[in-house]
Amino acid sequence: MSKKTNKQLAKEIIKREVSSLNRTLNKINSDFDTACDLIALYSGKVITIGLGKSGYVAMKMAATLSSTGTPSVFIHATEALHGDMGAIQNKDIIIAYSNSGETQEIIKLLPSLKVLKCKIISITGNMSSKLARSSDLALDASVTREACPNNLAPSSSIICALAISDALALTVAAKKRFTTQDFAKTHPAGTLGRRLLINVSDIMIRKNIPILNMSSTFSQLLKITSKRNLGIVLVVNSRNKLSGVITDGDIKRIMTKYKNYNEILIGKLMTKNPYTISGDILAAEALSVLEENNISILPVVDKLKIVGLITIQDIIKSLK
Repeated sequence: MSKKTNKQLAKEIIKREVSSLNRTLNKINSDFDTACDLIALYSGKVITIGLGKSGYVAMKMAATLSSTGTPSVFIHATEALHGDMGAIQNKDIIIAYSNSGETQEIIKLLPSLKVLKCKIISITGNMSSKLARSSDLALDASVTREACPNNLAPSSSIICALAISDALALTVAAKKRFTTQDFAKTHPAGTLGRRLLINVSDIMIRKNIPILNMSSTFSQLLKITSKRNLGIVLVVNSRNKLSGVITDGDIKRIMTKYKNYNEILIGKLMTKNPYTISGDILAAEALSVLEENNISILPVVDKLKIVGLITIQDIIKSLK
């Protein structure tokens, strides 16, 4: 038998893990849906419990939940048996991890968790286990074999438990409408958090903003559009406050619709009540507004007084 190369072994291992993940994908069912609703709507915090390698998955799950808007704490199963149970209250949700479903340190915790009337979600590779049977909801992380060439070291089972955990945490975040602004609040000290906390006023265009009044002509509009090349012209009223906008797309439509458009006053052609934002909101939040409304540039105003322009390109550059 020829000896396999490192690359061949690596590819076999990854293929086994991918195969296990595909199997897990097909096992996402109504219990997963119920688990999401339970976590999203419950008033307590989430306690993740595990031991060994499953403990690392539980630890990661607690961190992911907390960073995406669901207060969560990891408790080591052994430490829970020796005093850390005091951190668990009767409004908490327990997510217990055990591939075998028979980990004694976790099984010994079940009576106390039942007394506290905690809701128990288990992520296990054995749906017939005592842990699964004792849970309010059991999510199936079983595998047909480990990716380990000897089918011994926990590998595929850990990957599948991790994937279910990520799916659960991020689905709950979506249900709770967790936003980029919320993410910035939970990551204030990191590089990503600092980028997400950039305000619109920090990166907006302040100079040479194309502005015309309502009595300006279409010819004047074409002139300033060509000169500034931002794809938009802001139209102000007699009090110098924003009344409307005209975009490059509007210009093309106007030239198609009207034969004698050069002397038409732009106050009759502008889009009234355009989308605007204030300079003190997060750049990431402004990006959401632009994407949701399928636009690439927004006027920045303070009580309808124009203070700048923000483009989607400027925001994306600031978040890199």
